[in-house]
Amino acid sequence: MPAMQSSEGLTWASRAAGPARGVPLVRALLAQLAAGLVVATYMDLVSRPPVHPLLVEGIAAAVMGQALRLPYWWLPINAAFIPAAVSLRGLSISPVWFLAAFAALLIVFWSTYRTRVPLYLSSGRACERLAQLIPPDGSARFLDLGCGFGGVMLALRRLRPKLRMAGLEVAPLPSWLARMRLRGDVCSAVHRKDFWEEDFSGYDVVYAFLSPEPMERLWRKVRAQMRPGTLFISNSFVVPDVAPDLTLPLSHSGARALYVWRVRG
Repeated sequence: MPAMQSSEGLTWASRAAGPARGVPLVRALLAQLAAGLVVATYMDLVSRPPVHPLLVEGIAAAVMGQALRLPYWWLPINAAFIPAAVSLRGLSISPVWFLAAFAALLIVFWSTYRTRVPLYLSSGRACERLAQLIPPDGSARFLDLGCGFGGVMLALRRLRPKLRMAGLEVAPLPSWLARMRLRGDVCSAVHRKDFWEEDFSGYDVVYAFLSPEPMERLWRKVRAQMRPGTLFISNSFVVPDVAPDLTLPLSHSGARALYVWRVRG
């Protein structure tokens, strides 16, 4: 069972909850509809608009998205969506290219629209910090939720050669590449599987680098399935209203950190 280790730079602390949770697709649509009403009103009231309507639409959509408490990374999407769509209409681009772009995004990001979890890649510093929490004797079992291209598992294999690991990834291309990168490693396995369907009870350390959206529900799953004394570790995103037992900074500014919870009975 993993021991909570202490070293320079590891501080016990709590952290404020991340950005507000929401339903991004619905709220983004509402932001665009509201921005359309703003533009219609603007064009009706101003006979010779000093500012281009597309610019007004982009700004209004971005502001409305934030007012609806969308995650911060939706701001540029809302701002650019309609202006980009209108601009592309004037270009002679074959529809095949749009289909190809959609297919490429689909195999990389898959169901991000539903899970609201972008593809984040853990840094080398994060992997080093993770290794500090895992005993080197190979007694722990490690689970990476949304393992992406397998970078964390590869790094931990170098830092903890005896560690038994499993990675879960639903996106087709990342999961395939992760399996290819870890082929031949008999102590590691990558599965194309939604982590909500996985039983956490067999793992000593569960690691997540997801987004603010699923953290509250994920914590309920952790509490229900993980054994007392095991560790749940989140990169950058906290569990709302639940102070971490340990905070491991990943940068001098403290903008990124690993948040660690020891599961209690």
